[in-house]
Amino acid sequence: MLFLDEGPRTGPAIVFVHGIPGSVDWFAAVAERLAREYRVIRVDVHDQGAGSGDFTAAVRTAPLVELLDELDLDRVTVVGHSFGAEIALELAAVSPRVARAVVVGQAPDYRIAAIPAVATWVVRPWTVRLAQRWTPALVVRLANRTAFAPRFRYDSAPGLADAVVRDFRAAVPAGLAYAAGPRGDDLAARPLDARAAALALPVLAIHGRHDHLYDSTATLDRYAAAGARTHLVEHAGHSPQVEQPDEFVAVLREFVAET
Repeated sequence: MLFLDEGPRTGPAIVFVHGIPGSVDWFAAVAERLAREYRVIRVDVHDQGAGSGDFTAAVRTAPLVELLDELDLDRVTVVGHSFGAEIALELAAVSPRVARAVVVGQAPDYRIAAIPAVATWVVRPWTVRLAQRWTPALVVRLANRTAFAPRFRYDSAPGLADAVVRDFRAAVPAGLAYAAGPRGDDLAARPLDARAAALALPVLAIHGRHDHLYDSTATLDRYAAAGARTHLVEHAGHSPQVEQPDEFVAVLREFVAET
């Protein structure tokens, strides 16, 4: 699988997993701040499951298990954003090389998600392909404004405006269709807070106050009830690692040091 490996090889390893759509660029600011002392590995999960059409966390996690073994990493911190959070918890459950997990911008299930029911019927691989091909870049950027806090500006994160468009066009259509439909059933059967509670490892949940996709209070309350640490980023939306990288890194450093 494709990945970026930055920082000292002897430093504590932190593996970052992006969501759908997304890319390694969504952790660029965080990597820049951590790579002096941590071994920062940003993995690209675009192609996992694309061939078989299976986008469940178990299928998408298998290549990461192999990567940790290949790199011979130990006591890894795995951080997952949005759909990547599900992969992070799955990786923590199956790999003895993981010491702690961090869930970013992801509710335990869709009961507290602002996803229109009609999306299940409208978001299909073929409709996604049409949108990817014909939607103007400006419209893609405007549509993605809801992923951030109201006053967030694209130019505050170098390269993000282009990354938003590039990542949308590069996303696997079947993956977006899965996220809008069948994933809800999978999470209902195995909510992420239950998975976190089942781990014999420290878990941290980070969420932005202004997340328009998942209610921040309900999300963090459920993770806290499951035994996880929680942190609310006041001036952020769905992507606190992009919007408030300094605060995000400070919280992550503290979590790694204390656990």
